[in-house]
Amino acid sequence: MAYGLTQELKLRMGMQLVMTPQLQMAIRLLQMSSLDLAEYLQEELDKNPLLERDDSSSEGMDGEDPNAAQDKIAKSEDLLDAASPIMETNISDDLPVDADWSDVYSGDSFGAAQFETTGGSEAPPLENTLTRGDSLFDHLTWQLGVSAINDRERVLGMAIVDAVDENGYLSVDLAVLAEMVNASLDEMEDALLLVQSFDPSGVAARNLAECLLLQLKARKLAVPPYTLLLDRLEDLARRDYRKLKRILKLDDEDLADAVDVIQSLHPKPGLLFGSEQANYVIPDVFVRKQDGEWIVEINPETVPRLRINRTYEKAINDRMSEQDKRFMTENARSAQWLIKSLEQRSSTIYRVAESIVRFQKDFLEHGQEYLRPLILKDVADDIGVHESTASRVTSNKYMHTNRGIFELKFFFSSSLASDSGENHSSEAVKYKIRKLVENESARRPLSDEKLAKLLQEQGIAVARRTVAKYRDALNIPSSSRRKRLAPER
Repeated sequence: MAYGLTQELKLRMGMQLVMTPQLQMAIRLLQMSSLDLAEYLQEELDKNPLLERDDSSSEGMDGEDPNAAQDKIAKSEDLLDAASPIMETNISDDLPVDADWSDVYSGDSFGAAQFETTGGSEAPPLENTLTRGDSLFDHLTWQLGVSAINDRERVLGMAIVDAVDENGYLSVDLAVLAEMVNASLDEMEDALLLVQSFDPSGVAARNLAECLLLQLKARKLAVPPYTLLLDRLEDLARRDYRKLKRILKLDDEDLADAVDVIQSLHPKPGLLFGSEQANYVIPDVFVRKQDGEWIVEINPETVPRLRINRTYEKAINDRMSEQDKRFMTENARSAQWLIKSLEQRSSTIYRVAESIVRFQKDFLEHGQEYLRPLILKDVADDIGVHESTASRVTSNKYMHTNRGIFELKFFFSSSLASDSGENHSSEAVKYKIRKLVENESARRPLSDEKLAKLLQEQGIAVARRTVAKYRDALNIPSSSRRKRLAPER
C-alpha cells in the first residue's frame, strides 16, 4: 500500500500584545517606589554616558501660565495605557533630546510646588534621615568589653553573646556552648550570669519565664505575687483569672496589679535594638488645603531631574567609527525614553492622587470614619486610564495628608450597605469596631454578635462573621481574651 502526505494551508487571524522594550520600561518605572526608582536611575546614570542629572535651578518659571503645565500634562499621551489594548506602541523619533522639566512642573503645578511657611500651611516633617544605631550584638559586645575581668571571661562571654538571637534569647544550649569553647558548665553558667546582667534586662534568657524574671529582678520586683505568675504563664495567656485567683490565693485587686506588672515587661527584649537602619517612608505626594480647596503636589525630592549630556551628543556628529556612532545613538535614544517615561510616571501619579483626593474629601475633612468605599475602577474611569495602570500607581506610593502618611492603597476598600442605602467603607467600619472596643466595659467585653448589633443600630448591615474577620485584621483579641479585672466603667 502506498501512503500519501497532504499539506494544508490555513489562515488564522488573531490579536497579540507586543510589549516594546520602551513600554516595558515605562510600566516598570511606574510601579517602582521612590527608593527603588532612585537606585534604578543611579544604575542608568552609571552605564549611560549621555545621561546626567540636571541640578540647575529652573529659570523663567514665574512667568509661565500656571495652567500651561496642566494643559501639557492633559495632552500628554499615556504610554502605560497601551498595555491594555492589544497593540504596539512606538514613541516619536522627534522627541526633544532635552526634556524641559520647567514646562511640565511649573511653580503652581504639581512638580515644583513648595510648601509655604506662612499662612498656616504645615510643612512636611523632616524625618527622612536617620543615623545607624547600635545593634543588639554591638550593644552587648561593648558591655562585655567594659565588664569582663580577664581574657578568659571575655572569651566565654563572647560565646554567649554570639548565641543570642535577634529576640534577645540564648539560642544554643549552654552545655553545647561549653563544649565548643572547651569550658566547664560551671564556667559557662558564670559567663551567662554576667551577660544576663547587661542591658536590656532579660537578655540571654533561655525561656520566657527566665526572661521576665530577669526583668523583675532589674526592677527589684522579684517577689510574690509577681514571681508566682511566672509559673502560670499559660493560664495567664488564656486569661483564666478565676483559676489564678484560686491557686495563687489572690483577690481581684492583687491579681490585677500582678497582671499589669507582668504585662508591662518585654517578652522579646532584643527587639528594642534594631540591627538595621530604620527606613522612613518618603511621601510621593503632598496634600494640603489652600483657600478652601485641597491641593495635590508631587514631592520634588521624588521627581528626578535628568537631561542629555550635550558634550557627548555633539560628539555623534564628529568623526567616529560606525560602531561608536551606533553606541552613542542607542544611548541617546535610551536616555530620551527614560526622561519621557519619568515625565509620564510623575504625571500619572499626580492624576491618580488628585482623583483619590476628589473621592476622599470627607476623610481629609473629618477623619477615617468618613472614608468612602472606593475601587480601582472608579479612579481609572475618573482619569481615563486602564485599571491596571491605577493599580501600579497605588503600589508602594505614599501620600502625606493632614491626617498622616498613607499608602495610596489605603484609600481603596470594599463597601458595606446600610439601611439608608448609603454604602460604608470597610476601613470606616473597622474604625467603628475599634472605637467600640476601646469604650467597652473591661469586665464585660463586647462579643462579635454584640458588635454586629451595635453597628446595625448605626445603620450598617454587617454579619457577625464579618465583624470577626475585621476584628482579626485589627489584631483585636476575642471578647473572652479581652476580659479584664479592672472595675466597671
